[in-house]
Amino acid sequence: MTSEEHIEGLEGWFQPWNEHDLAARPLLKIGGTYTIYTGRLTEGEVATLGRLLLGLPGARPGSMGFFSDSSGDPCLEASFEPSGITIEGQASSEQWTAWDIAFRTAVEKAKLPRFPA
Repeated sequence: MTSEEHIEGLEGWFQPWNEHDLAARPLLKIGGTYTIYTGRLTEGEVATLGRLLLGLPGARPGSMGFFSDSSGDPCLEASFEPSGITIEGQASSEQWTAWDIAFRTAVEKAKLPRFPA
């Protein structure tokens, strides 16, 4: 079912992919989509989202990458998709927790539109 009030399958903040594994060690396997109405963002909201991403823990200026591995490559990468903001990669439990909480808090504070939970 799809309507303005409810989109089936999009309950909650984060829709994990099959590869998402928070039990993996030593690094968590991260993969999923944050339910933000990217297609409905105004120019101002897109700019806010861009600033918000640059202010997150581990942000790498000039990219959508976060944190770094031993070779200097990003551990996590975000992308702006029609379905929302996707995040994929690997991170320590501490890195992922800090990033996830900071992202959710910043999105709520900015009042960016999300799919209904």
